[in-house]
Amino acid sequence: MRMLTGMNETSATIDVAPQNSTSRVIIEKLMKAANLGVVPSGQDNIHRFAAKTVHSGSLMLVTVELKESSTAQLIINTEKTVIGSVLLRELKPVLSQG
Repeated sequence: MRMLTGMNETSATIDVAPQNSTSRVIIEKLMKAANLGVVPSGQDNIHRFAAKTVHSGSLMLVTVELKESSTAQLIINTEKTVIGSVLLRELKPVLSQG
């Protein structure tokens, strides 16, 4: 995976609740939690989302990569570091809780 230049990357490995491991549920939960738009990835285990902040127009890219044994890599790329860490803190429980 290539890192985006000019953006800050924040990531975490999370335990995904079994009921949150389908594409439909992941898309529904992340769109509801963070008002993200879906970006097609072409891969069943990778889900990508994009948005920009209302106030400053800062770009955000979110990737959820489902791994083996009910885990996922949550990767957030943002122009501003603070936004990435806040978004990561907000999204982690969305996928790990039932």
